[in-house]
Amino acid sequence: MAEAVEVSLQALGDVEFVVVRLDDDRLSPNILEALLRQVESGAIRLLDFVIIRRLDGDDYRLIEIDGDEFTLAGLGLDTPGLVCEEDARHFAGRLPIGGRAALILVEPTWGETFSRDVDRHGDRILATQPIPAAIANAVLASALQQW
Repeated sequence: MAEAVEVSLQALGDVEFVVVRLDDDRLSPNILEALLRQVESGAIRLLDFVIIRRLDGDDYRLIEIDGDEFTLAGLGLDTPGLVCEEDARHFAGRLPIGGRAALILVEPTWGETFSRDVDRHGDRILATQPIPAAIANAVLASALQQW
């Protein structure tokens, strides 16, 4: 029987998927500690977390996280169940056959706070555009070579 989880409706800011390669079906203490540091610093809200394993072709398996292990690490999920099957299928297709990954949905909270502070004074943010790290680092390397 599924355990009832109390979730309060709270507007979200921008959210991001973070996909972390795993060596097996368990979370490493390093991942748990890194997440905890980000949550405790207020940099992110941890919304949802699933583990996916690519079986073959388009087949994949969702692996439940060890809730006790998560709780013992001081972590909780703000909106469990927000990651859907389509999300899992999308990212599983990028894994090698037999590969496993943690699929983490986070809300970078600095943006929400910044937006609220800007809006409070009557200004409006018109747009944001995330730039993937690979592109940003390639541009940076190119710029450094020109100096």
